[in-house]
Formats: sequence, C-alpha cells, structure tokens
Amino acid sequence: MKFSTRTLLAVAALASALHAQAPADGPLVLLVPVSARATALGNASVRDDYSIFYNPARIAATNGIGVALARYGGNGTFGALASGVNVGPLNWGWGVEVLQFHARNSSAYPYAPAELVADGTRLAMSLAAVIGAEYTLKGFNIGVDAKFAEEHADAVQLPQSALLGFSPIQRNLLLADAGTTHALLGGTAEFVVQNIGDRGSYPVPMTEKLGYTRSLNLKQIDLAFAGEVLDRQGWIGGGGGAELGYGWIEGFSAVLRAGARRPETAGQRPVAVGGTLNADRLQLDYALEFFEGNRYAHHLTVRWR
Repeated sequence: MKFSTRTLLAVAALASALHAQAPADGPLVLLVPVSARATALGNASVRDDYSIFYNPARIAATNGIGVALARYGGNGTFGALASGVNVGPLNWGWGVEVLQFHARNSSAYPYAPAELVADGTRLAMSLAAVIGAEYTLKGFNIGVDAKFAEEHADAVQLPQSALLGFSPIQRNLLLADAGTTHALLGGTAEFVVQNIGDRGSYPVPMTEKLGYTRSLNLKQIDLAFAGEVLDRQGWIGGGGGAELGYGWIEGFSAVLRAGARRPETAGQRPVAVGGTLNADRLQLDYALEFFEGNRYAHHLTVRWR
C-alpha cells in the first residue's frame, strides 16, 4: 500500500509538472518563433538567416537579408530582419524583431503567447535587437551575442498590484546569449544559454537548451530532423520536427515539414506545419501555428539569394 501510494503521488506530481505553465518571462517577443522554418519544426534551432535569435553559434554568413513576417489572427503582427557576414575569422550576425498586439483587460503582465490572438483592446509593443559573432575553434563553433529588449503597453495589470488597477509600463533590459555547436553522429549537436544578465527587476528566467539536427540527401530527396530540450527555471520544454524536400531541376525545389513542441501555456497548441518553395533565387517559407479556440498564426519568411 505504501508503495502504491508513493507511486500515485509521484505520477500526480509528474503530471502536474508536465501541465504547468512556463515561468513568467519578460518581453513577449523573446518567446515567439522567428522564422517560418523553425516554427514548423517545433521552434527548434536551425542554421539559417535567423540563427542569431536561437543560438549565436549557428550564425551563417548569408551576405543577404532575411525578412520574417507573422500575423496572429486579427490581433498581433510580427516582423523581423536578420543577416550575417564573414569578416576575417568571424561570422557576424545581427537581427531586429518587433511585435505589436492588443492585450485583454483581464490579462496580467507579463503576457503569454496566446495573448497575441486574444482580440484585446490595450495596445502593447515588444521589440528586440541583437548582434553577435561566431568563431570556429578545434571543430567547435562558439558564438556570443548581446541583445537589447524593450516592452511597453498602454495600461497593464501587474500581479502584485491587482488592487491598484491599470497603469502604463515601459521596461527595457540588456541580455546576452552564449552557445556552441559540434559535429556529432553525422549531424550537429548544440548547447546554448539564453537571457544571461541582470533580471532583478524584470522576470526573464535564464534558459538552457540542448539540441541536435541532421540532414540526409538521397539524390532528389532531402530529409532533415531537428529537436531540442530546454530548461527554464525548472520548467522542462522543447520540441522538434522533420522535413521532406524534393528537387525536380536545379534551383527549383519544395519542402514539407511538421513539428511539435511543449507549449508555454495552455492557450497554445503543440503542433505546427509548414513548407518551402525555392524558385531560382527566391525562397519562400511558410508555417501555420495553432492556438486554442480554432485560432492560428501565419508565418512567412522571404529571402532573395
């Protein structure tokens, strides 16, 4: 009986942990997926124009500018620019992302991702700018970046002052990320620590991620897999997915992908789908992200090579 009771208590504790929401984070823009490809792969880190937002050790010298756009129902709009360039032994990357939405009167700050599709009335904006560099040392790619994040809203309700009503806020902070990648078993393993910095006056829990990606080429067929596990102040999350690509002539190809991740809150759905169309120098990536109440977000990234 003692063994059974302890077992039931352990199972109940595990179930509670698995259904618990992620710790309250800071600027909402730091929680949303950036690229359409990553969105459809469970928001797992991949090496592309937008790597600077996921792991600075994956910065790619693209010598071009990637544009990412997202529309969250009829409420939230997201946009991002990113690029990378090689200068000497370093790959340099930079990126800017902006998120604008309307929060509900009943929502307390800091906001959760599901707020983006909630049809609120209180205007809010969240933005981040990041710059970083990558260096290769004895087979290890090592990257660091610095980012400035800011969030402001017309009027919000803070959890610790619910009796005081609503008041406008504007908060900003400076954070850093550090990561590394290394070839492993035909793919790439990575480790990254995000949101390093002073968080005394702003709830931005530090996040540690461990991930792996691998690609396979079978003549005209390309397969790729990506996945990661993260720890945010004791909250265990992560996600991953797979993609299948087909190229019929040189410069023209199509990709289908699907993935899943552990949602930050109950308002999100874990599954996302998407695809890519390459037509000579033009690349279009699309992803569909789902939320409760049959709501969703469209993600699109555009690149001219």
